[in-house]
Amino acid sequence: MKKTSRVLTFMKRNALYLVLATCILAVGLSVTLMLVEQNKNKQLQNTPTIETPAPDTDTGANQEPDVSEPVQTTVTFIMPVETPVSIADYSESMVWCSTLGRFSSHKAIDFFAEEGTDVLAVYDGVIESVESTFLQGVTITIDHGNGLKTVYNSLVDGEQVFVGQTVSQGDKIGEVSVTNRQEYKDGAHLHFEVMEEGEIIDPAKYLSFNEK
Repeated sequence: MKKTSRVLTFMKRNALYLVLATCILAVGLSVTLMLVEQNKNKQLQNTPTIETPAPDTDTGANQEPDVSEPVQTTVTFIMPVETPVSIADYSESMVWCSTLGRFSSHKAIDFFAEEGTDVLAVYDGVIESVESTFLQGVTITIDHGNGLKTVYNSLVDGEQVFVGQTVSQGDKIGEVSVTNRQEYKDGAHLHFEVMEEGEIIDPAKYLSFNEK
């Protein structure tokens, strides 16, 4: 009984302090709970979201083809002179040149035709150069892209086309002549060369001689 009386007496004397302490604890607990809840909300708001695209379920005929792969195109030339009288073949070995009076290689195909016969672009391309020299005469070079070029020599003049002009297969670019003084004894003809990556090759690789 004495112990109980002492507790009651203590509580009565310090009741105000006990109430204040209880209030302080309650307020502190409330603030702590509120801060914890706010921290959770911030974490949820700051969590990044990733949108996953829906799977492509269209596997039928309407599916778009993959166009990332390059398309291989076969290059085939038309004849640069439609109706040549005759043709002198390409030759890397020595052949007789009547104009120069000596043997030399002939890395071109000559298409003999009457002077003034149309010369045609054998394939689509861009005019790279139009040149005229004393020995070789008028020469037109067409760039077909991917390192492939064609050279048309012994033309009447270079006024048919201009540098940078885009031409299509079959377009007239000049006329047969005898301006190439290194081969003038052979008569009027087109001296036709083909180049791959700067190297002269046999034009027969790209030409069809069905009309020969």
